[in-house]
Amino acid sequence: MIHSRWSFLLIMMLVASVTKAQELTLDQLVEQALKNNQQVQLSKLNEQQTDAQINEVKARARPQVNLTGDYKRYLKIPGQVIPASTFGGAEGSYQVLALGLPYNLSTSVQVSQALYSPSINIGLKAAKLSVDLASLQTLKTKEDVAYNVSVTYYNLQTVAQQMAFLKSNITSLDRLIQVTDLLYQNKLSQGIDVDRLRISRTQSQTQLESIQGSYQELINALKYLTGTAQSEPLSVKIDIDQNAAVPALIANDAVNRTDILIIERQKALNEQNTLNTKAGFLPTLSAYGVANSTFFGKDGENSVLKNVPGYWVGLQLNWSIYDGSARKSKLVQQKIENQKLSIQSNQTKENISMDIANARTKFYVEQKNLIASRDQVALAEKVYTQTQLQFKEGTTALTEVIQAENAVTEAQNTYLNTLVNLRSADLNWKKAAGTIIPKQ
Repeated sequence: MIHSRWSFLLIMMLVASVTKAQELTLDQLVEQALKNNQQVQLSKLNEQQTDAQINEVKARARPQVNLTGDYKRYLKIPGQVIPASTFGGAEGSYQVLALGLPYNLSTSVQVSQALYSPSINIGLKAAKLSVDLASLQTLKTKEDVAYNVSVTYYNLQTVAQQMAFLKSNITSLDRLIQVTDLLYQNKLSQGIDVDRLRISRTQSQTQLESIQGSYQELINALKYLTGTAQSEPLSVKIDIDQNAAVPALIANDAVNRTDILIIERQKALNEQNTLNTKAGFLPTLSAYGVANSTFFGKDGENSVLKNVPGYWVGLQLNWSIYDGSARKSKLVQQKIENQKLSIQSNQTKENISMDIANARTKFYVEQKNLIASRDQVALAEKVYTQTQLQFKEGTTALTEVIQAENAVTEAQNTYLNTLVNLRSADLNWKKAAGTIIPKQ
């Protein structure tokens, strides 16, 4: 019996240690999200798709080989009208002459090579810009995912602190209800005091249940962001590390936002598209060679099957001289698009400046709040210590001790929440400056 009891305790300790080891920190959550988040995976697939587009453009500069085949079975061989004098007939008269055989099988192999085509080189440059753009968009997606994971994690920490405070408050209220009820039974307090405390406890319990629902919603959000199935458990380290370094003031506001880099690539890509449209006014020249083999035949008593080969080379010039002003209209559209991108770039820069200013202000405010809340904790602990001494000396009531204890808990909760707010402000500042994920 003793052996089985020790085995049970050992198993429980192992389970507890495994559970604790599986608690994920913020860095681990972000790492998991950057690896498993579906939006990040889609962005990576877009990168691979863009890489394939470069190979497609390169292929246009290589020789092209085409094989064609054609089979005809003439039910009536088409004729040609020729002068009758060709075969000794009267001048000015004509005859219909059917030439050929009823069975025709033709096979051709054509090899062509572009000699001059400006759009190929322009398309290759545009494809490379598209690769850079896709890579930046993947980075932007990662930054958004990392930011969302961090914000959700900090919200989870805040909610967890609220839950801990409410639980502690409910415990204190239970003790206070017992004391007040005992005083009421000894006719040292009024019954309405007990009722007020019970109402307060019910309100706290209702608020706790509501916050517990919010806690689970945040856990589900982290599952979604980290690519964890909703049916699987996710254990998160919610304890606030008070020994972690407090975020320091960012040395400078050098902006390295991916948003700006994306717009710059989009402008460069639009310029290449404009050059490609202008290249449509120029001719293209290709060389080609053809190997053809045609079989003529007929069936019956005098069946025939004759192969007539043919080989030739040539140059092909293509020049679209007039297309109904379609290219001119396209150039106008691309010019307007470039103007829109310039406005968007200026707008984004202004928005970034505003974000940095707001983040800096928030950071300074939370720094001051952290100092004030730390002093508040020290003051509440001092009052609590003095109240305990007074209670031991019989100069104060137990209710005042419990109230002082609640004041300490609330001050500590405020301090921890302020610490989380400071780290959130630091996160927003990094987002504004574009340093959430270091640029490679």
